[in-house]
Amino acid sequence: MTLNEEKNGKVFVLVLSGKLDIEGAKMLVEKMTQILDGGERHIVLDFTDISYINSAGLRGLILVAKQLASSGGKLVLAAVSEPNQNILEISGLTSIFTLRPTRAEALGSFPQ
Repeated sequence: MTLNEEKNGKVFVLVLSGKLDIEGAKMLVEKMTQILDGGERHIVLDFTDISYINSAGLRGLILVAKQLASSGGKLVLAAVSEPNQNILEISGLTSIFTLRPTRAEALGSFPQ
């Protein structure tokens, strides 16, 4: 998996590409820890190029959500494909995460 960082106003965007598996989850958690340590609290994870999520990836997302919630932040998932959305729904995680169909709509979830 690759991670690319962008900043859009007060919102930090992390663009994910590849598979959110055990290695991808490890990378995501490490990067999110750095981002949070840097003071960011409004974060969008862009899933446009995520082709696959497994249970390790789901655990990584949960850890990220917990880290952000404990710091008073907000996390929005953008452009999650239908198959990956189904995985989140079956796992009962759509109640934990805010999902938006596009990055623009995800960015609109935060106050300007």
